[in-house]
Amino acid sequence: MMPMRSPQVWLLICCLPFGCSSSPPLRYYTLNDIASTAPAVTMPNQAPVRVDPIVIPQELDRLEIVTRIGPNRLRISELDHWAAPLDDQIRRVLSDDLSTRLPPHELADSNEPAGGGPRRLLSVSITNFLADSTCSVALRADWMLRGPNTNIERGTESIVIPGDEPCTASAAGQMSNALAVLADRLATMILSATGSAPTSTADQRPE
Repeated sequence: MMPMRSPQVWLLICCLPFGCSSSPPLRYYTLNDIASTAPAVTMPNQAPVRVDPIVIPQELDRLEIVTRIGPNRLRISELDHWAAPLDDQIRRVLSDDLSTRLPPHELADSNEPAGGGPRRLLSVSITNFLADSTCSVALRADWMLRGPNTNIERGTESIVIPGDEPCTASAAGQMSNALAVLADRLATMILSATGSAPTSTADQRPE
């Protein structure tokens, strides 16, 4: 006959394989749009701009938030996650930012079905979008604006948002600020685009 064990002994046996303490909860973050404070502008009627799906580096294509901790080292957080895929968030936020920087009806719905009226297509490829341990964010993006008459404008934007506090709690906010600066520059390019020679900016910091 097996000896009887007290309830306290059974509790100890049950806790051993699984641990009795609960694991820390996951924290979820999202990017946010930042409306422009510049006065509204007018421009001749042109085909509306639609933001194409965003391309991001493979190391950022994950739900865990990634930060830079050294020249060749990244930290992938186990507890800090994006609430939605990062490329989808960037596209949504960039579209919303541009909608407050361009005249009404100049930005097409990024989710509209194909086969509508003529569109200018804005493609953005992110090559770097990381915060470091101080929440300084570096953003580098290649863009291409294709007109309905095959005219093409290309450029590269490099943006640095300084930081002075630990991450990752405020990384999402700083990354949102970087996207707002990118939207400022893209809106200026879209408003001045006439199908002329390609333009490019690089390694510029916001004022």
